[in-house]
Parts: sequence; structure tokens; C-alpha cells
Amino acid sequence: MLFGFLGGEPLLRKDIVDICQKISEYNIKPSISTNGILLNEKLIEQLHNAGVDYIHLSIDGGTAKTHEALRGVKGSFDLLMKAMDMLKASPIKTGASFMVTEESIDEMEKVIEIAVDKDLSVMSFYLVAELGRGAENFKNQESDLVSRLQDKIEKLQRWQKESNSNLKIEVFRADKYNDDEEAVLQECKAEQFFDITYDGKLGGCPWLMKSEQGFEVGSLLEEDFLTLKTKCQKEIKRKNEERKEKMSLCKECSKKQECGRGCPGLQINDNKLYYGLDSICPNLHSHFTTKSDSDKMLEPV
Repeated sequence: MLFGFLGGEPLLRKDIVDICQKISEYNIKPSISTNGILLNEKLIEQLHNAGVDYIHLSIDGGTAKTHEALRGVKGSFDLLMKAMDMLKASPIKTGASFMVTEESIDEMEKVIEIAVDKDLSVMSFYLVAELGRGAENFKNQESDLVSRLQDKIEKLQRWQKESNSNLKIEVFRADKYNDDEEAVLQECKAEQFFDITYDGKLGGCPWLMKSEQGFEVGSLLEEDFLTLKTKCQKEIKRKNEERKEKMSLCKECSKKQECGRGCPGLQINDNKLYYGLDSICPNLHSHFTTKSDSDKMLEPV
């Protein structure tokens, strides 16, 4: 079992090493997601000794200008590169996430170059999420960000096949390709992990927790983990089955068997969660002549 510390910024906790050590005593592997700014050689050694064997970093651009514009901290790019170098020299495996936005999409290839140079084991790409500020940023994109991302994905897939790199490239909330090389949406993976909030509430992944108020299935302060785990898995499975039945456009789609129907946590579409289609569906807007027609089909049936 893995236990991941996410943010905010987990390294702000003064007792993070002690917490990781305690988790390791239960034969659970702790991992940390961080912006890397607070990492130093001493802390990396302490985390490794406490059982941490994987650290996931955030990179917002292939250049300092783009990264710092999105991160909002001057000098943070150089600190991130330094953190990657320190981790490269340590026994801890390192990965990174890149949020694809209108401002950063053209630097995806540069980020791959950095990942290879810094000996990262995983490079994850996420399309900007339609939650919080991300929702407004997504709506304000001037060009077709989704189509451009699809082109980038194809190039990255070719690079993976042709290169001898050990780098694993992951693309979330985008397309996968079936045997006919036609684009379909990825499936929800929320049953594979759980989100525990700062006050002990347990639910599905963070996107589900943020998108549907009260999705959590209970509190670890009142019920044991295994009970809540089973309850959460059943609820996610029930919701996914429910959305498959109620997404009317999907019923008529020729790719409905292999398509995962995207991320339910981000299908917010004016509170039509689980019933509205994922806005990056490659077949969505091809069925309609106007956006108003498309919006009508997003209504639950």
C-alpha cells in the first residue's frame, strides 16, 4: 500500500519526517508531492531514511519565464532544477507533473528534455482542470487547447516508441487510443485510491471531493479505514454505473464499449455531475452545429 502526502505543501510540516517514519513502521510506503522549494540534501536523506522512496514534483513550464508566471514565485524554476539534481543523486525515485495550459502547452517537449536530463522516472501531463480558477482559465482559452494537446500526445507516443529512454509518460484526463488508433476518453481510476482530508474525512480522489459537495463517505475519527474503503469503492462504482446509464449521447456512440467516458469529477457542466459529458470528449461537438445544441445534450435524462 502507498500513502501519498499532497498539498498545499506537505514539507511545511515540521514533523513530516516523523510522520513518514511512523507510516513506514506499518509497512506502508510514504511518498510526497511537493513544489521542491524546501528540499535540501539533509532533508532528502532524512526522508529516505524514514522510508520515502518516491517524490513527485510540480513543473509548470519548460522555461523559468513560463514556470514562474504560473507558479507566481520568482526564482522557483532554478530551485526546482536544483531539487531535481539533488534527488537525481539520491536513492529516491523522482517524478513530476505538468499542468497543460494555453501558456505552457508549447513547452511540453522541453519538459520531456528536462525529465530525461534529470533522470525522472515518471512525467505526468494533466489538462488544466475546470475547477476553481482553472474553470475560468479553461473557458478563456483563445485556441483549441484540446486539439493541440491531442497532437502533442501523438508526438509523445511516437517518441516513446522510438527512444530508449526509461522515462514513463502519463497523460491524464485526455485521450487513449483503441486498436484502430481512434481517440476515446480515459476511464475513471478513482476506485484505485482515496482522498483523506486534513480533518479525517475519506472519499474518492481529490477531483471527486472538490466537485460534489459531501462526496466523502465518512470520517476516520468515527469509523475504521477498511470499512470506509469498502464503502467508498462501492459508492464510486455505483456512481460510474449510473452515469453510463444516464449519459444519453454515449448510448448512441460507436465507441461506447471501449471509451472510459473521461473524468466524472470534472464533468461539472452547470452542476450536471455524472450526467454531463466531459468537455474534452473528441466526439462531443462533432454531433452538433451550435454550442447551444451541445449544451442541451448535456442535460441528464
